[in-house]
Amino acid sequence: MKTKTIKNLGVAAVFLLTVAITPVLAQVSKEVTFQVSLVEWYDLYISQNTITFTDVAPSIVENPGTVSIPANEGAINVRAFAIIIPSSSLQLTVTAQGDLTSGSYTIPANTISWTASGTGYQAGSLSAGTAIPVGSWSGSVFHWHEGTLNFSFLRDYTTQAPGTYTLTATYTLSKV
Repeated sequence: MKTKTIKNLGVAAVFLLTVAITPVLAQVSKEVTFQVSLVEWYDLYISQNTITFTDVAPSIVENPGTVSIPANEGAINVRAFAIIIPSSSLQLTVTAQGDLTSGSYTIPANTISWTASGTGYQAGSLSAGTAIPVGSWSGSVFHWHEGTLNFSFLRDYTTQAPGTYTLTATYTLSKV
């Protein structure tokens, strides 16, 4: 029995010695590529989607002329948000889809104008069919720009017929 145990120990020792000395015969490596797609993001907030003006009576003491009528809603809050490529610029424009109309009567779109506050926002007036800058910014991936616009209507008592006039304007926030 002792001989068999010694023999088994010898075989085990040779086996362990062989396993310890023998190099790994095969190895496999795989490369994995990771890809992340980041997209540009845009959002535009305008606190009012309807802006109204109430006519004021002309002065009977003076020869009627023109008067600037402020919007009933007061200051309109605007927030432009974007995540874009840093070498790009961000621009907010407004395009009037036509002039103010009431039946067959028209008043030029540019009788509606605005003043602006907030970094990058600028004053201007509407123009039928033409994109007018409202704000512009550059130099960053992340954009968050808050401002206010104060609209007014230029009433001309000598050329504008009474009526309820409307026009639609489109605000567009884009990378340029």
